[in-house]
This record gives sequence, C-alpha cells and structure tokens, in this order.
Amino acid sequence: MANGPAYIARTSFLLLASLLTIASASAQVAPLAPRWLAGTPPPPVETFAAGLERHHIDLTEPALLEALADRDPEVRSLAAAQLAAMDDHPVLPQIIRALENERDPQTQVNIAGAATWLGSRRALDQLQLLCQDTNMPSTARLDAARYVSNKESAACFSAIEQIERTEQDPAIRVLAIESATDYRGQADKAAALATAALADLEPSVRIAAADALRHLRATRAIPSLTRALEVDGDETAREHLRETIRILRLRSARQDD
Repeated sequence: MANGPAYIARTSFLLLASLLTIASASAQVAPLAPRWLAGTPPPPVETFAAGLERHHIDLTEPALLEALADRDPEVRSLAAAQLAAMDDHPVLPQIIRALENERDPQTQVNIAGAATWLGSRRALDQLQLLCQDTNMPSTARLDAARYVSNKESAACFSAIEQIERTEQDPAIRVLAIESATDYRGQADKAAALATAALADLEPSVRIAAADALRHLRATRAIPSLTRALEVDGDETAREHLRETIRILRLRSARQDD
C-alpha cells in the first residue's frame, strides 16, 4: 500500500463509524476485521484521541486544524474525525477547505464523512459524487456510500450494486454485500442483491450473501436459498445456507400464525 502500514486504507469509516452513535471527544474506534488489512488480525480498539497522540498531535483546536494539512493522510483523517467528535461546528469551514485541497481518494472520503457529521451539505454532495466515481478505489466508494446512507439518502446504493457486480476481488464483493445490507431504507434491493450473489463463484461471497439474507429477514428468498443449497459444493457455504434457511423458515412460520 502506497502509504505503508501506518495508513491502513480504510481508516476513516472504521474510525468515524462510532460517530453514528457517539459525538464526543472520547468517541471510540471500532475496528472490524477483515476491513483493515487482509490477512492480519484487527488492531486494538483505539479512540480518535489515542490515534492522534500516537502521532504526537495535541488535542487542542489549533493543533487539530494544523493537522488537517499534515503529510500523513491518517493524521489528516484523524484530525477531521476528532474535530467532528468534539462537535466543533465553528471549524467546519476549515474542514471543508481541507476537503477541497485533499488529493488522496480515501482521505477525501474520510474528511467529507467527518464534515457531514457537522452538518455540511457540501460534504454530503461530495460523497454522493465520490461513491459514483469509478476511478475511485472501490473500498473508498463503499465508505462514501455508508456515510450517504446514514443521511437517509439512497443516492449511492446503485454504486454498491455496480461494485458487487463488477469487482474482481471477492473480498470487496463481500464488503459490497455488507454495505448493501446495512444501507438504510434499501432492504428490498439489498435482499435482491444478496439473492443474486448466491450464485457467485467464490464461497466467501456466497456465505456473505446467505448471512445478509438472514440479517435482512428475507423470507421470500427461501426458495432461492434452497436451490443454492442443492448445488453448492462448499461445505462451509452449505452450513451457512442451511442455517439461514432454518432461521427464515422459523420466522415465516411465526408470520403465518
């Protein structure tokens, strides 16, 4: 990776995800494997503040604003996240300026995501453009889509569908299925995407699809799951299919009572 292990490409969403439920200086990072670096264990849970302290960045507003122009993209991302977590609305113009000056694709998403939590419509519009930009890395596009989803906009769901259909890396197709499953207000489309992915050549993608359908409580997918189970040759995938079918049948029976 171009920036080395110190800048794990998907820093932002995993760092800023806690802003969905926490908006304080002590907001906690919730890293999720395997979204950090394939083949490595997840890093320890870390707060935004701890991440900045690791880079010897003071947590004062002036220091954080200066860090928005740091040479390290992880620092720029963390500084924006910390300012957003501090609910520091007066610095929003400086964060937007940093976004306009940013050239690293993932960090653009990181900073824009932070700005949306301070209420920036401009940043939200930028994320909607970034998620549709096929020249962007797919992982950054998926992160942009998650931020847009959290603002109750369906604008990026089509980008997730496109990534799941065309991405060569099965790990990213899995991430696309997960992103679709979590996308607010798009459960039916997410179920359709997961149902289609039951025919993917990669077992890990089929497993993710089965798990997504279980999470979505997609009882209408039971026939498709049953057909997939009849032809799937991977025992781990078959186990996930069987469990999903079992749970969805129980749910369907309860609905019929």
